[in-house]
Amino acid sequence: MTATSGTESDPILRARGEVMVHREQAAEALYRKALETQPDNAEALNFVAMCELGRGEFDSAREHLEKAVQIDPEEANFRKNLGILQLALGQAQDAIDTFDQVIAMDPKELSAPLHRAAALEQLGSTYDATAAYYHAIATAQAAFSWRNRNTTPPALQPVVRHAIDYIQRNQQQIFMELMQPVRAQYGAAALARVEQGLAIYLKHAAAQYPDPRQSCAFFYIPGLSAEPVLDAAHMPGMVALAAAGDTWLAELDTAAAGQLGEPYFGTHELALLREQSVLDGDAGAQLTAWFLYRDGDREPAARQHLPRSLAAVESLPQRVQVDNLGPNVYFATLAPGTHVLPSRGITNARVNVEIPLQVDGRCVRSVAGHEETWRRGACVAYDGSFAHELWNYGPGPCTALVLDAWHPELSAAERAALPLLFEGISQFHMAAGVEPPFGN
Repeated sequence: MTATSGTESDPILRARGEVMVHREQAAEALYRKALETQPDNAEALNFVAMCELGRGEFDSAREHLEKAVQIDPEEANFRKNLGILQLALGQAQDAIDTFDQVIAMDPKELSAPLHRAAALEQLGSTYDATAAYYHAIATAQAAFSWRNRNTTPPALQPVVRHAIDYIQRNQQQIFMELMQPVRAQYGAAALARVEQGLAIYLKHAAAQYPDPRQSCAFFYIPGLSAEPVLDAAHMPGMVALAAAGDTWLAELDTAAAGQLGEPYFGTHELALLREQSVLDGDAGAQLTAWFLYRDGDREPAARQHLPRSLAAVESLPQRVQVDNLGPNVYFATLAPGTHVLPSRGITNARVNVEIPLQVDGRCVRSVAGHEETWRRGACVAYDGSFAHELWNYGPGPCTALVLDAWHPELSAAERAALPLLFEGISQFHMAAGVEPPFGN
């Protein structure tokens, strides 16, 4: 007669083995056997409770889970399961409080935020629940989880599918409601192109670019002319702004004397800028900026040092005004031998405008292969959703006033709706704790 091994005699170890091969009923029986001699074994209490929860035996599940949490209050998984039980009982606010505790204990635990979102849904907080589901899915996918069936635990797959369906169903409604005041004023048909753009942004439809060279990182509006270079005369106020270039240049010279400029890309270190694929050129290549507005925010120094330029820009009709997006307005000086490397903008709704003020070198703006040479006082306007780059071939520096404008083909209704929509998208991302989809 041989002695029984430690593993064979220990029901906890045997139960773990049954769990590994997905024999839950056998595992539950072994955990219950363990509780006969180890009534304070938190692992066994937790497993038995989750089996009871699956059968709808809520009272005993609560008793076992609360005891497990009391015995081992530092185990986040036990507390998370208590939150799941509270959610099943319809105790949504208690569940939220419990999941908040779990998230504080283990910020890397992926499923607690998902279940917390479900509790918000149970409370009827559609906006908060949608943002919370979005946060949970985005966080997990950034960690290379929940991207497909193979990266999603089987028990979570129905919850993840529900979360994605909930986001898709409610996110569109949230964003559509933002534009309701404009729709009421102008009529639903006036926003057809913007709503098509929203469907593309939400990936409910694919962007059909008329020119394959065009691409928008954030928001594409169908139906706008796919022209790389535009006529600034169609943008109200731009020609008059360019005609007063001597005024803006004189004011800039005074500000420049106070050394108020800054590296446009945050540094003049050419090796780093080359590595980041934003700037190249000769050893002295530099792009210096004096900002009036940056991503929709007025720069504090602009009112003091560039007041006339600031007032002129702020008096422009139809100017872009979107929190975290625009306007972007600055004076830019390119040193000789500077090459601003190709990039694309985030939306075809916004047009880039350059008003050359001082051209001591030969500065060339290239947009989708079309070249425009800077000429003092002559606006260069282009659609940034096409690849664009800029050279100063030398021998001297070149300076321009740079700003953004709405695409001239946008209607008044579209210009009114887009700020509401873009700001709402940004606010939704912030509520979800996810980086907004746009910036400078």
